[in-house]
Amino acid sequence: MILNITKIHDLFDQFTRMVEGHVQQSKWEQRLTIPSHIGKGSVTRTRIRPGMEIMMTDITFEQDMKLQIQESCQLFELSYCVSGEIHCEWNGKKSHTNSQTGNVTFLEDVQVYEEKKAGIRNQLLEIRLTPDELLHYAGDLTEKQQMEAWLRHYRGNIDRYPDTPAIQRCVSEMIHCTHQGTMKRLYMESKALEFIALFGESDGYGSVGGSMLLRRDDITKLQQTRELVQYHFEQPLSIRELAKRVGMNEFKLKKGFRELFGMTIFELVRQIRMEKALWYMEAARLNVGETAASVGYSNASNFTTAFRKHYGCNPSEYVKRINQLDLERNRQ
Repeated sequence: MILNITKIHDLFDQFTRMVEGHVQQSKWEQRLTIPSHIGKGSVTRTRIRPGMEIMMTDITFEQDMKLQIQESCQLFELSYCVSGEIHCEWNGKKSHTNSQTGNVTFLEDVQVYEEKKAGIRNQLLEIRLTPDELLHYAGDLTEKQQMEAWLRHYRGNIDRYPDTPAIQRCVSEMIHCTHQGTMKRLYMESKALEFIALFGESDGYGSVGGSMLLRRDDITKLQQTRELVQYHFEQPLSIRELAKRVGMNEFKLKKGFRELFGMTIFELVRQIRMEKALWYMEAARLNVGETAASVGYSNASNFTTAFRKHYGCNPSEYVKRINQLDLERNRQ
């Protein structure tokens, strides 16, 4: 299926027609509930103004969702993947997004292949706007030229940006917004602008985390470190090996990693293992011992302790809940 996007606001409308879902509408906001044969969940679009919108997706697809998206307009987008996996290909380039990662995109006149895996909860926040809307905030000609140069840096790419605690907090506040009507629109607009400002602050300039000066090259190396940690979560690499692979001294690696991502390398490994553990129990239907081994724990009791600390219950209790839900669904 090809979606031809000629205006920023086309994506939601065309996706709605494609899946033939039910839409609840208000003046500024539309909520699409997808049909059961497509999956379960919804997409909410908040139109801030012509040329600027916020989309929040929370869907678990029944089958892999594969789209060809023809971006026929200029699109500047900041997105944050809370959970899920997204694979994109365009102009011979590839991008793979995992949970808790953010991307900055500036595309025009390009076709993007996008694939989201079935059986995985895809929770995504996107701030979509035209470059002109972004340039509207420039105070004078000099600032406009600086912002234009900033945009050119990202033209034709889907790049990962530094993930900071402030950005994570902003995303969470947007997703869990409880305001309604006009107040919600004002709140979401202010948070979207805060998100853009936080992205600008973390984009390789100045101090990150308040105490260590990280250059763009440092941030690139720390992002590479995070990717290595994510890839080798079952058998984690040592700090020494990570530092050697990315070309950074161990002290700066450890301190910079914590300041940039808001957690230690060990905490990230544990977080990834816990997220994967849910998938193994829910989708693959592994028991507790099999799940522990699959996420890199040689001792099931250590896995149980980590799981309880992360989710507030034992993995065996979680498996029982899953089985009980299955029984209830089968009775319906």
